[in-house]
Amino acid sequence: MPRQTNSQATFFAIVFSVLLGVAAGQATAAGIVGEVLTAIGEGRILSAAGQEQAALRGVSIRAGDRIETAAGGHVHIRFVDGGLVGVRPLSRLVIEAYRNNSNRELAAIKFRLEEGVIRSITGEWGEAHRDRFRLNTPVAAIGIKGTDFVVKTDQANTFASVAAGAIVMAPLEGPCAQALGPCAGNQSVLLSAEMTGMMLELQRQNGHTTPRLVPTVDLLVGQARGDARRPVAAVTGSAELTSLAEKTPVGDSDALRRLADNTPPASKPLLWLHNALDWNVPANSFSQRYSEALADGRKAVIGNLFITLYRDESTQAVFPITGAANLALKNASATYIQPVAFSRPAENVAISGATLNVDFARATFATRMDLASPSLGRTEFAASGNISKNGLFVAHETGQNLAGAFSMDGREAGYQFAKTLPDGQVSGITLWGR
Repeated sequence: MPRQTNSQATFFAIVFSVLLGVAAGQATAAGIVGEVLTAIGEGRILSAAGQEQAALRGVSIRAGDRIETAAGGHVHIRFVDGGLVGVRPLSRLVIEAYRNNSNRELAAIKFRLEEGVIRSITGEWGEAHRDRFRLNTPVAAIGIKGTDFVVKTDQANTFASVAAGAIVMAPLEGPCAQALGPCAGNQSVLLSAEMTGMMLELQRQNGHTTPRLVPTVDLLVGQARGDARRPVAAVTGSAELTSLAEKTPVGDSDALRRLADNTPPASKPLLWLHNALDWNVPANSFSQRYSEALADGRKAVIGNLFITLYRDESTQAVFPITGAANLALKNASATYIQPVAFSRPAENVAISGATLNVDFARATFATRMDLASPSLGRTEFAASGNISKNGLFVAHETGQNLAGAFSMDGREAGYQFAKTLPDGQVSGITLWGR
């Protein structure tokens, strides 16, 4: 069956149907402020009313909830504003408040880490109201300045390191104990990501009532298996809560490293698949037939009726919110279709000079390509725009369109594009990586 004819040219207009995340301007009527993104090993959620449930992927999180993990347990939470918190093994975290409001005085994000280790990445509400964000431990008050940071605590000691942005730590005492945001005064100490090799500690057991800067250590080391002597109460059952740490062979250093440093297992690559009948699929397309290359757990994220991009959303990877990257073109195919009246066959389009520049911190992208074929001659395709929290992006301009998606770890991208010219249309798909 022919994969393409000139009479099918009208079908090559791209159908853009991007799945954008729900706007994070308001919490839901039910008070939901987030959901469990990933759960490994044993974990549970205790509501403010005392109700208990297993921490499974997709379970809703509300203000007042307490998240507890057992030895080997990991619970990763995505909040409605895009904020992320990873609760490590043998930890107890309370979500005291998580709200946004046009009245700044009513906005508040407040966590209480009673024991253990968490990693926190600030979302939109925290960025907008840094003076209303607070994480308290039994001994320390921590405010942020737009941050990716790790905190480890017990009843007498708190340690913190910063991967991006900055934090301010102070003793949890006096007016500071009741306030929100960073505490002021001569007992407050700032730590920024630029202070390479340093972390903050507050150790009351050693008589240090003021935080101090000390050489950094990896606060996530030793959290892979946890201390089996200190388990939390058993979680009501599900086979999904089998501890990966307990299954990991002692000699499997890569698996232990992933559990220790919070690096997720590698995702399956992005994959372009087309319909099993090859209908309206250009002969030069590098997409694979769906019946021959199943999605294998991947989900459809962008595409049209004929060709669709699939990505892996099953790992712990979360879309980056810091840094920038230049992705290289790994594969591409494009076709130039002219009106039927021209009686000319479809032409393969050569692509060169391709770039895809991404600013994760600003959630923006810019891309360009040089396109050429015998009848087309040479033309340029260029587009730019914003990226959603889930790594999806679109660009609509007069005469051209683009829709695409990043892999969840931000290391790959693919997009579908079309450009209308006076004598025809160029359309194609791309795949990028780094």
